[in-house]
Amino acid sequence: MESLNNSIIEIFLSVSPIWRNIMIFLLAFGEGLPIIGSFLPGGTIAILIGGLSKEGVINPWLAIHIIAIGSTIGDFVGFFFGKKMLHIKWVHDMVYHEKHAKKWDLFDRHAALVIILGKLLPVIRSTPSLFAGARKMNTLKYLSYTIIASYLWAIGGIWGGNYLSSLFGDNLILVVVAIVIISISVSLLSSVKKKK
Repeated sequence: MESLNNSIIEIFLSVSPIWRNIMIFLLAFGEGLPIIGSFLPGGTIAILIGGLSKEGVINPWLAIHIIAIGSTIGDFVGFFFGKKMLHIKWVHDMVYHEKHAKKWDLFDRHAALVIILGKLLPVIRSTPSLFAGARKMNTLKYLSYTIIASYLWAIGGIWGGNYLSSLFGDNLILVVVAIVIISISVSLLSSVKKKK
């Protein structure tokens, strides 16, 4: 496992700091995109970069800003995509049909919690942006919630990865892979149970 950890560090060190930052930004951006972000292990990028920051590969404060900005922009794309999807009949019916009114009223009343806490949950983290756009939430309000959520996620991931790196050392990659596998397994099991 130490060779895998060293290989990842070598990959990051082999590119210029600008390309390294672009790679981190793109991974965080992809994580923020609706649907795509549900399948990308974007939540683990912050943990992995946090572990690498302990090795001195990247400044953790710079990584926090790159990840938060990339994630915010990805979420914002989802927000505008949600607004544009309202012309599709089934989407409009799902969001505005009276049989779903109670659920959407709950979403509207607790939008801040849904957006901020939803960002911290694997698999569903990229979907609240679609719903907020479809519900025609105020853009500035949505942006403020998303910025808070993205920074919380980035800070938690970077410092969590830094801490996990001090606990597990060269086995951090194994821990990150386990987190990805567990997250995917939980989401698959919950979708199978819903179908039954």
